[in-house]
Amino acid sequence: MEFISINTLSLLDYPEKVAAILYVQPCNFRCPFCHNWKTLITNKEIECIPFDEILSFLSKRVGILDGVVISGGEPTLMPDLKEKIKKIKELGYLVKLDTNGTNPEILEDLINSKLIDYVAMDVKNSLDDYEGVSGVKPNIEKLQKSIEILKQNKVDYEFRMTLINEFHNETNIRKIATLLKGSKRFYLQKFMVSDGVENKNLHHVDEGLANIYKDILSKDIEVVELRGY
Repeated sequence: MEFISINTLSLLDYPEKVAAILYVQPCNFRCPFCHNWKTLITNKEIECIPFDEILSFLSKRVGILDGVVISGGEPTLMPDLKEKIKKIKELGYLVKLDTNGTNPEILEDLINSKLIDYVAMDVKNSLDDYEGVSGVKPNIEKLQKSIEILKQNKVDYEFRMTLINEFHNETNIRKIATLLKGSKRFYLQKFMVSDGVENKNLHHVDEGLANIYKDILSKDIEVVELRGY
């Protein structure tokens, strides 16, 4: 299992850092608003990038890039993720992990091994309403465990959620506030339709309503911000 693509320069994906982004395939969720859903389902026609080539690229960017973002797909499905991160860290890079939180044991091991410096975990909805957004029936206990691992504050982190008018309402926003109570930061992201989105009949939450959700969440979470509005 290898990385399927690389964004060689990003100023947005790792807070306050200049980073490259590595994308992994596949994903164990089927979110209907995902921009990458066609490439995340296992497809033998997608050409992977040999990891040696990635290391060669990163070695030439030492001093130019600050960090590497490992995204997907779901990176924790990569069997040798830990070994690959070790080699990236040996080059001196900070590493950010994007995850859906379905593999808390791997997340905890990477944190305890001091192999990741920042984690962004997607929170799709309240636990009662997760299946409709994720497209699968998730293991709720594993999601809860990942959330609690991050709330221990052993690594810098954020929770984030893409707001969808068809999926989110004040009731489940209040449940999310309880779920994430005491956490450091939570970003509410604006949904944007693109060619890669499977369900183009979904709609973004307007800014006024997004701010109402923000106010509700801010009572229990240290920092809540809108992203993309």
